[in-house]
Amino acid sequence: MPSGIRKRTRSLNRKAKRKSRSENTVTLSHPPVNLASLIRGIYRRVARRLHVDPSYVSRVARRERRSKIVQAALRRELIGILEDIKKRRRAPAPKNSHKKAAKNRI
Repeated sequence: MPSGIRKRTRSLNRKAKRKSRSENTVTLSHPPVNLASLIRGIYRRVARRLHVDPSYVSRVARRERRSKIVQAALRRELIGILEDIKKRRRAPAPKNSHKKAAKNRI
């Protein structure tokens, strides 16, 4: 077999093994208002834990670089943020929230 055909088969097989991005997506039906502030600083927090540069973490997140360790750390951080959102939704509203809402209406 010519070497060109063999290389082409390998690249096709490699592409077939990749997972779709849509398999790992999470959709929030009602995202919290402060979602941006919850996510802000995620690259810096992960970089500090792993003792790497935040720009490297950013590049791994954009798939410009590959690192299973950084990907796992990012995944853990995002899961923690999502769990925090779930806990906040289940928590009862503060007792003073009704009084504040009434003051704002007047």
